[in-house]
Amino acid sequence: MEGRRTVLNSGTSNNGTSIKGLQLFIADLRSSQHSDEHEKRIQSEIIKIKQHFESAGKKSPSGHDKIGGYQRKKYVAKLAYIYITSNTKKLKDILFGLDQTVLLMQSRFYSEKYMAYMIFELLYKHPEVISRVGDRVTQTLLKDLASNEDNFVALALNFIGVVGKLDHELALNEDVVSHVFQILRSPTSLQYLKKKSALSFLTLLKCNKAILTNDQQRKQLWIQRILSLLDDTHNYRLMLPVLPLVEYIAKNIDPGCCIRLLPQLTQILHNCVVTGTRSAGGTPFPQEFKFANVPNPWLITKIVSLLSLLIVSSTEVSNNSAQLLHPSNIDRETLGKLRMCVTRAIELGTKQCNDAMERLVLNTILFSLINFASKLDPSNEAISNSVTALCSLLSSAEINIRYLTLDSLVKLCSLNGKPAIDTVRYENLGLIFHLLNTESDSSIVRKVVDLLYTFTDADNVKVIVDELFNYISSTRRMTDPTIKSDIAVKVAILTEKYATDTNWYILVSLKLLSLTSTASLNDDEIWQRLCQIVVNNPQLHKMTCEQLVDYLYMNHASEAIVKAGAFLLAEYGNLISEKVSIGDLFNLFTDKYFIVSNITKAMILTTMIKLYRFEPRIESVVIKFFQLELNSLDIELQTRSYEYLNLIQLSKLNGDMALLDALFAPMPPFNTKSNPLLNRLGNLPSSGGSATLLDSVRPIRIEDDGANGAATTMTEKPPPPPSRQSNTALSSSTANDGPSQYSHQNLSAKWEEGFARMLSHKKGVLYTSPMLRVLYSINTVDSQPSHLKIALTYVNQAEWDIKGLSTEFFASKIGNNPEYVLQNIGAPSAIEILPHKRAEQSIEAVVRKPFSVNDSPIIKIYFSCGGSSNSVVLKLAVGLTSTMLTDNRNSSITPLQFVTRWRKLREALGEEGEFTLDNINVRRRKSRTPGNKSEIDFITQSIVRLGFDVAQQSNIGNTLFLAGIIHTKSDGNFGCLMKIKYDDGPGLVSITCKTTSPGPLAKYIVECVKHVMTN
Repeated sequence: MEGRRTVLNSGTSNNGTSIKGLQLFIADLRSSQHSDEHEKRIQSEIIKIKQHFESAGKKSPSGHDKIGGYQRKKYVAKLAYIYITSNTKKLKDILFGLDQTVLLMQSRFYSEKYMAYMIFELLYKHPEVISRVGDRVTQTLLKDLASNEDNFVALALNFIGVVGKLDHELALNEDVVSHVFQILRSPTSLQYLKKKSALSFLTLLKCNKAILTNDQQRKQLWIQRILSLLDDTHNYRLMLPVLPLVEYIAKNIDPGCCIRLLPQLTQILHNCVVTGTRSAGGTPFPQEFKFANVPNPWLITKIVSLLSLLIVSSTEVSNNSAQLLHPSNIDRETLGKLRMCVTRAIELGTKQCNDAMERLVLNTILFSLINFASKLDPSNEAISNSVTALCSLLSSAEINIRYLTLDSLVKLCSLNGKPAIDTVRYENLGLIFHLLNTESDSSIVRKVVDLLYTFTDADNVKVIVDELFNYISSTRRMTDPTIKSDIAVKVAILTEKYATDTNWYILVSLKLLSLTSTASLNDDEIWQRLCQIVVNNPQLHKMTCEQLVDYLYMNHASEAIVKAGAFLLAEYGNLISEKVSIGDLFNLFTDKYFIVSNITKAMILTTMIKLYRFEPRIESVVIKFFQLELNSLDIELQTRSYEYLNLIQLSKLNGDMALLDALFAPMPPFNTKSNPLLNRLGNLPSSGGSATLLDSVRPIRIEDDGANGAATTMTEKPPPPPSRQSNTALSSSTANDGPSQYSHQNLSAKWEEGFARMLSHKKGVLYTSPMLRVLYSINTVDSQPSHLKIALTYVNQAEWDIKGLSTEFFASKIGNNPEYVLQNIGAPSAIEILPHKRAEQSIEAVVRKPFSVNDSPIIKIYFSCGGSSNSVVLKLAVGLTSTMLTDNRNSSITPLQFVTRWRKLREALGEEGEFTLDNINVRRRKSRTPGNKSEIDFITQSIVRLGFDVAQQSNIGNTLFLAGIIHTKSDGNFGCLMKIKYDDGPGLVSITCKTTSPGPLAKYIVECVKHVMTN
């Protein structure tokens, strides 16, 4: 919305003088030295105003209100100032003034109405205000929306734009919604009112999407009206407020309905980014639309944002992906212009510029378009150039520039894969590491880590992990204490995902576990995986135990290290007895016992009895320790101590360790199902036993705020790219969801005439009206008769320009093996058509298998002409007979051949593959029969145009014997034979068709013939 003037002490009365009483009141409050004095002045003023308002209800002897508009405006302004200066705490003290504010809002003077609207915009966030005056405010609002005074309409629209999200009743009020939309769509509305109404309607729509979703007819009509506001490609003033409305519709209401805007939006973007930023060649861009020497940067970013919604890349998976466009389905000209815009943005973003504001604007455009470029399936060279351009900005002194650059690099590496990743890590890795080690801003450090995370693989994981460890191990003071935790998360994921060297994996895992535990890092799962790897690799037993002892001797060893040490040293502690005796290990765990949790204490108790098994000479100290824990408050510790004491006693009675050896046998190898890492880091064959401690460990799941901002499972695979099946059927003006959209289209009047003409003639008029004529041309290739190339021509027959020309094509089916597909749909050659000029468009249809001609594709043509928005909905005649070759060849079938084939088909298939249709009325065609030709001659001429061969014969009158071949791409070719009998009396025709296919093919062919004969 346009900015509101909120300076209360500069208000004006009806005659233009300032509100002196308000100025004096403000001056008194500002001069108050003490809070008591300030409060006293406010209370006295509230009492005074209340008295005036109470007397206002009493009429003077002359019948007029005792308070005039000027006084009322002054008093409510004072109340509003009290509300503001008290930090909204005195709301209840000023509610008595709401009725007078409503009266002020109903005034016929602009200054009074303006004051009331401004105050209600201020107070409407409080439900008690809405409950008191909401109905009366809405009534006044409706009157102002319908007013002939443009300033009143502007105030009402401003109010809706500001408070529409606060009072949902406005969005539910049909009258309010209708009035706002009427202003938006009316060709007579002033442009600045259209701007305000666009943003007001967006506010209402956000509060109540049912405005467009509950009524399908309204939805189609209103969205068409809204999209038509973008038709004027020479005047960008209205586009700026309308684009957010269109983007909301595309994102939350119906993305498919906006796809037809792609060529139009692309042309505007090209005009701004390419044409408008080049001084040489072409008409200079209008100076009024430029900011910092760049044409309308706000418009550029909004268009790119909308295009990013409408175009889906190969790596994106979305619930709406079937309704959106894939780059492979965008016509070459449009796609070329979009790529040219990206190239030009890179040129602008890397050029030298001394003006700080211009540099900021150019960088904004660069980031916007480079982030969008990943959706255009760019070449490897284009991706590499984009990455290089971005990396050059990492040395910028501006924090925002560095942050946005890193964010764009993360997106490029995530979406474009190897080309982007190789350019970063092979040419700019040193720059990334330098930024990591020198950057002081924590948000940028996070982005650097995210970037490193996106392109780490098995080849560079060691270098990157070591660099990350160096960063979190340095003595530098981190401004954000959670960075250490976040980097630890990334290191844990990377080591599990890419480690191939077992020794390195163990060293990194131990170093990671030695860090202070964090809430987002699941230490338990990390040390458990570490133990699994060590158990399955005998060569790691001794080395890991030695490393663990070094960590345990540290004063502040983490509990995760204690757990890993308790498990592994209990298993393999005897292997390092030369370095550390069993007694020293016992003493080491005794020291750690009293500073860890009860779960870890239970593990240490098990470790102690296993150490006793290695070295029975420590029996006395072990028994004393277990006896001490018999008095533990924890029942688990009591139970373990009691049981282990009994085991020691039984072993002494038996005089050997056989019982302990049986109960505490060496841990068997873990199977690879429990830890997918074992497939990569080496494992021993499973012994058939099951691991008793760690076998149920699940894949690590760590809450990660990395590049995708989602929880990351270390072993999960990236999602597969979306199938292109849903997008191959429709192209740059694709329908939304196939059958549902197809069935909801209301065909324009007299569409059947052009449809029938298109079935029998390869060129002609598809539709005509006083404004628009549509011509068509169909071409086929002899080698591919199932592939139809359709050219459409749009002719402006009006005396005004046609603007905003765009089209949508709807196939009857776009998924699950469709009968035909539409592809390579080019955009109209021009968005605007001058009077008596034309624009062209091409489309290709591939017939894959038999289908009914009634399911032919539908085209919807949108345009504006003479201030009105229009749409034409036609059905394109793509039938099975369209695949029959029509080269005017001589008949290649004789009556005898026809009869022979007919009998063979009947013997082979019986009535399968046969269809008969009787009593087709064609009498009305006689009036159009040229010269002395009979009706049967005219029928023959029409059927021959379809591509049938006629068996020439004169023995049977008024009867045609026809043969032809239907071509399909997937199901192959089918022969067909047809008899047509004409009864000259009533003018009725009977058709019988036989095909080599037992399905409904014959019926589909007869449908085509019927359309030609009856229209």
